Amino acid sequence: MLMQLLQGALLVALTVAIHASFLGWLGWRLRGYALPRSSPREALLLSAVAIWCVIAHLIEIMVWAGFYTWRDVMPDIETAGYFSAVTYATIGYGDVTPPQAWRLIAGMEGLTGILMSGWSAAFFFGTVSGFEAHRCAAEAPNQARRTPGPPTR
Repeated sequence: MLMQLLQGALLVALTVAIHASFLGWLGWRLRGYALPRSSPREALLLSAVAIWCVIAHLIEIMVWAGFYTWRDVMPDIETAGYFSAVTYATIGYGDVTPPQAWRLIAGMEGLTGILMSGWSAAFFFGTVSGFEAHRCAAEAPNQARRTPGPPTR
């Protein structure tokens, strides 16, 4: 069990490193974007962010699947990929299950999937908030010119 926990911890660390790399790169690419509200460009850019997040998750899922195949937890990479995706996303159909000795590491994958999905959701929310902040900052000088001064008594 201790060896399984150590292997699981390494997989968690690798998953976090992959996710941090993807989100760090995306954050770097998105710096300074200011788009018109509800523009087609904004929709395309947010779609691209979602797609890159999903790609990161799929790579992470396949890392776990590769481990399951390497350790003979699953019979082949296809089954391991399916099991890993269902576990990572915490769907848990139950049609494919690991041997009893490997259930702990499968639980670790589920917990990691929850964390990484939450991180992606927070990143997506931050991206939308960043766009809004840039719009507000860009509109602020125009608003100041149109807004009358404080009421006088």
